[in-house]
Amino acid sequence: MSDGSAPGLVRDRATWSLYLHMAAFGYFLYCFGPSVTLLGDELGVSNAVAALHSTAYAAAGVLIALLGDRPMRRFGRGRTLWTGCVVLSLGVLAYCAADTPAVSLGAALLCGFGAFLVVNVAGTALADHHGPIAGPSALSEANGLAAGVGTAAPLLIGVMDSSGPGWRWAMVVVPVLFAALALVYGRTPIPDPGPPTRPTPDRPEAPTRGLPPAYWWAWLLTVCSVAVEFSLSLWASTLLRDRTGMSEGAAATAMTAVVAGLCLGRLAGGRLVLWVPLDRLYGGAVAVNLVGFVVFWTASVPWLGYTGLFLSGLGLSVQFPLATATAIRAADGRTDLAVSRLAGATTLAAGGAPFLLGVATDLMPVRTAFLLLPILLLASLPILRLATTTRP
Repeated sequence: MSDGSAPGLVRDRATWSLYLHMAAFGYFLYCFGPSVTLLGDELGVSNAVAALHSTAYAAAGVLIALLGDRPMRRFGRGRTLWTGCVVLSLGVLAYCAADTPAVSLGAALLCGFGAFLVVNVAGTALADHHGPIAGPSALSEANGLAAGVGTAAPLLIGVMDSSGPGWRWAMVVVPVLFAALALVYGRTPIPDPGPPTRPTPDRPEAPTRGLPPAYWWAWLLTVCSVAVEFSLSLWASTLLRDRTGMSEGAAATAMTAVVAGLCLGRLAGGRLVLWVPLDRLYGGAVAVNLVGFVVFWTASVPWLGYTGLFLSGLGLSVQFPLATATAIRAADGRTDLAVSRLAGATTLAAGGAPFLLGVATDLMPVRTAFLLLPILLLASLPILRLATTTRP
């Protein structure tokens, strides 16, 4: 049943199930970022060691990338999706109970394994379910809803840390969300891939085909977008605290501004992507992101820092969905494999960039270390051109 808000996009029960799975994932993701610095302070470890939690989370993506589309082909998308929900919930509970770095790092790894399963299945199912025209719009809306729900995450983290109960209680919401989804959508079928295309001499059967060169440029584009988003997620509060003198709990709410921008941008992007060429939309988003970075980087008072973070989130909003859509378009019909391989890009970015930034903040002023972000943003522009113009 279409509501007419986006031409060609029909939202049925399966669509809403996948949207809400992405929303629960978004809440977890934007809880996890600010929790890392708070946990690091509690455990008395350096920024570099604290950043290893992001690396452990992302390392799970290596296994997911190596598995490719095998879990979906063997067990179906539905079973794979719900397995991811269970694993992520168990990982969150272990993370909240951890009192040593060894336990918390292991829990972060478990969280990553479940999270990558959830987001990969939801993304591929949405893309296939809505086709090449409306698929990018559905992906943008799903990510927008995830960001909208995620807006509450850093706010709850900060409030609960400052008011007494502790930040862990905000993270316990994650398994509750997945339990509610199981009650409402547990019997809703998750769309599986359609019948494979007929093999030809120059287009062999799907399981034997490799991914074309354009796909790998889109893969690298995903690295840039995720690296910037995760680096902001983990370390924006540190720079804000350093520049404005805010308390730890108050600074932890900084991600609320980023996620608010992500939410607004992704919901608007779900419509814009139907009318504006992908490369122009991506380029405009990078420009907004750079403006937001400059405002945040130069801010010396909280309100200006929050303004810069909101603009950064607004610019970031469509970058990951558009990079994913670009990769899927370039994958020559191998949607499950394409998105599974993107887990490797997310791993490299989510694990590597925040860790490098954490190491840098131990060696130099936080403000100087943050210059890594505009470098990544500028690098994404020529990569985008190669991803959209390279022929198989």
